[in-house]
Amino acid sequence: MQEIDQFKERMDGKISHLIDKKRRFYFNVESENLREVAEYLFKNLGCRLSTATAMEMMHGIEILYHFSLDRAGQYFCPRVVITDKEHPKVPSITSIIGGAVWIEREMFDLWGIEFDGHPRMEELLTLHHPQGLKQPMRFGRTE
Repeated sequence: MQEIDQFKERMDGKISHLIDKKRRFYFNVESENLREVAEYLFKNLGCRLSTATAMEMMHGIEILYHFSLDRAGQYFCPRVVITDKEHPKVPSITSIIGGAVWIEREMFDLWGIEFDGHPRMEELLTLHHPQGLKQPMRFGRTE
């Protein structure tokens, strides 16, 4: 696909661990390059942010973004690995993609991931929780 080749050329040195599957292109991106990658996908290729998911792994917390290139039926899926599980932090992409506000707040709420530059980093799901949770829920942890 022309868009993938164009993207790989433009992001050379900023993405790694490329996996090209039918209709999905996965790759790793360091957090310091996340905003540039997201901006290119959104503004240059015309992708939309479908969603993002977080998962705790042995080596850290992974965030997997899902950018849809609707006209081609293709997904670009950047993965950011955060190795500091105690203080997970990545740059926010909300200044590029306004729709990321809610999904970043959700990941903050559930995983404790701080999104640097987010305009409203506060609880979303547990704000009015009947048990009055004040700490982010961290699945898979025993404290």
